Amino acid sequence: MPILVTSPRNQTWRRANASYPSVFMNLAMDEAMARTFSAGEQTQPSIRIWSNSKSVVVGRFQEAAAEVNLELCKMRNVNVARRFTGGGTVFQDEGTLNFTILNAPVYSISKLQEINLGVVMHALTSLGAPCSLSLPNSILIAGRKVCGASAAVGRRFALWHCSILLDADLRLLELTLAPSKSKRISEFVRSRWQPVTTVANSLSRRISGEEMARSLEHSLETLFGVEFEANKTFQEEERCARVLFAQKYSRDEWNLYGNRGFIPGERTGADHTTIAV
Repeated sequence: MPILVTSPRNQTWRRANASYPSVFMNLAMDEAMARTFSAGEQTQPSIRIWSNSKSVVVGRFQEAAAEVNLELCKMRNVNVARRFTGGGTVFQDEGTLNFTILNAPVYSISKLQEINLGVVMHALTSLGAPCSLSLPNSILIAGRKVCGASAAVGRRFALWHCSILLDADLRLLELTLAPSKSKRISEFVRSRWQPVTTVANSLSRRISGEEMARSLEHSLETLFGVEFEANKTFQEEERCARVLFAQKYSRDEWNLYGNRGFIPGERTGADHTTIAV
């Protein structure tokens, strides 16, 4: 029986007001949100909009050295991090906007991607950016990738997040992710390399994170009748995120080698299954 993922309809959603300078804390917060939702400590559908300084983020089931130029990242002060969801490696910087949706599971995984990518496409189109869906998890502009997404799903939660290239440093992206272009065989998940572009390149003007965030919220309101409550995060989410940061996301054992053997901080109370998409 397929895992199901919910479609939002006329609900009141929460804005989780949590964006940190640290990519490691941002990734810890996404997992903390999923864990507290799964445990029933908060049950309101939520969005979180956040950004990082220069970082590359590998998927949970990837080998960092096969996807990332680790030496260049060290020289250029680019953080190397690992998320708890599957999929391929992404580059993030101040010109990238990250968008998280947390809800209860109702529809299929493929439907989850279709629904949530559809929200992003609606938001981009509203800003004047002509885009198209590239299943299973990407949005393209003029045949070039501008957004990629991944998810983690359990019996009581579905967390989906994506990265949108607004005005990212594409040259640094190509340099740091150069190893991901190689065709070598690996026991780990490999990224599917695609040419990339930015929303700014498409529109010949800069799109701020605030403008994109407003467009994403407006799309949820327009498409599904979602209403938003005032920004807030829950104390238990903050506590869980701090624990995950200390035990897992701040450590090289997770970020560089987390797909091998025991994962520090993995047993923190939430029952979940991660699915690569």
